[in-house]
Amino acid sequence: MVQLNAGKQELTSEVNGQKWNRRSFLAGTGLGVVGAVAAGAAVMGCGSTAVYVDAQGQSETDILNFALNLEYLEATFYSYIVTGKDLDSSVTGGGPSVQGAPSQITFANQQSADLFAEVAFDEISHVTALRSALGTLAVARPQINLAALATISASNYIQHARLFEDVGVTAYAGAASSLTGNNITAAAQILAVEGFHAGAIRLLAIQQNAAYPSTLTGYVPADGFDIIPADPGTVALALAGPTSAKGGFFATLAPGTTGQTNTYNGFAFRRTSSQVLAILYGSATSGTAKGGFFPNGLNGNIKTV
Repeated sequence: MVQLNAGKQELTSEVNGQKWNRRSFLAGTGLGVVGAVAAGAAVMGCGSTAVYVDAQGQSETDILNFALNLEYLEATFYSYIVTGKDLDSSVTGGGPSVQGAPSQITFANQQSADLFAEVAFDEISHVTALRSALGTLAVARPQINLAALATISASNYIQHARLFEDVGVTAYAGAASSLTGNNITAAAQILAVEGFHAGAIRLLAIQQNAAYPSTLTGYVPADGFDIIPADPGTVALALAGPTSAKGGFFATLAPGTTGQTNTYNGFAFRRTSSQVLAILYGSATSGTAKGGFFPNGLNGNIKTV
């Protein structure tokens, strides 16, 4: 068991001998290790024998490593757009260099700069927290291609951020039923943070009419419901959303949505690992094990659609 403690004051990390908090993160240079900080959660079950195996044969260690792959993608993306630099090798586990790495973004205003700096801080903290919890069982960052959809630039970084956050939210929601004890508590806390990020970025996308990139269907409207075909329900439902002809603001369900049992209005979509991989690989074909943002596949035992 690894206890991950949050400080009582503003979250800080030491980078190259300097103290940083979320607000000052953007202004720094020489991005290095961001300390493992989590919201008061204890993550357990990562010894040589997993404490629980779900119906699909996925251990909790497998699931946490699957989450770590997703956090690598998010943290790497935000590191580049906020600082123009990659994560330190001590954060990635020495994985390969990034393909399609973008330049640092010049944000429209200080509020946006602060927002994305905080998101970067959170996502890198998720990586370091999961790596600390998994210890020697933590997988290294796999090959990542950030330009899988298009070269990331000032004209499309918001769309990419929305895609990554939406996938993260629904992936954690889908994994919750396969976690136990303190693991589910930790996952719920990370899920909440991903939801904070997703809501803020969805608002920016809608305000700026930023069409939503999908690896499977091209671009959908900025207020589109979510991406398809990995989502439950019909194409029309996925594109239209529950609240108006133009789509919903959030990726929430309606009663009786196909594949989402025991749900009510206001519940978020869940995705299985296969549905998540279909989006990130850009292919829903069963057996697909690489492609898209992960050209050589994920690291760990969960990596096939």
